[in-house]
Amino acid sequence: MTVAARQNATQEIHYIRSNIAFNTVASGTQVSMGAAVPANAQILYTAVAVQTVFNAASTNVLIVGTAADPDALVAAGGADETAVGVTLVAPATLGGIMSSSADVELFWTCTQSGTAATTGAATVVVAYVPNA
Repeated sequence: MTVAARQNATQEIHYIRSNIAFNTVASGTQVSMGAAVPANAQILYTAVAVQTVFNAASTNVLIVGTAADPDALVAAGGADETAVGVTLVAPATLGGIMSSSADVELFWTCTQSGTAATTGAATVVVAYVPNA
C-alpha cells in the first residue's frame, strides 16, 4: 500500500502518530504507521510513550523506521518497553534528513519472546519539518 506524505501548506512541525498494543499483530511483523515523511524532511525526534508495560517473559523490543531500515528512528534498546514513561529519541542520521529524493513511509515493529505477553500499550510519535 502506498501512503501519501503529510505536509501542510505552512511551515510548522508535523507529526505522525501510531498506537501499538501487545497483540496488534504477530511478533516481529512490520506495521505501517499509515503515513510517509516527505522527501528532504528533517526529523526532529521520535517519542515512544509506554502507557502499559509490555510483559513478554524474555524480550520486549519496539523499533521504528522504514521498510528498508526498520530501526532507522528507534533501534532496539532505544526505549524501555518494560517501564511506563516517555522516551525521546534523536535522529541517527546527520541533521535528521530522512531522504533526499522520495517520500519515506514509516513503520514500527514489536518483537516479543518467551512466555507470551498479556499486557503492553504504547504510542509512537515522529516529529518532523518538511523542506519548504
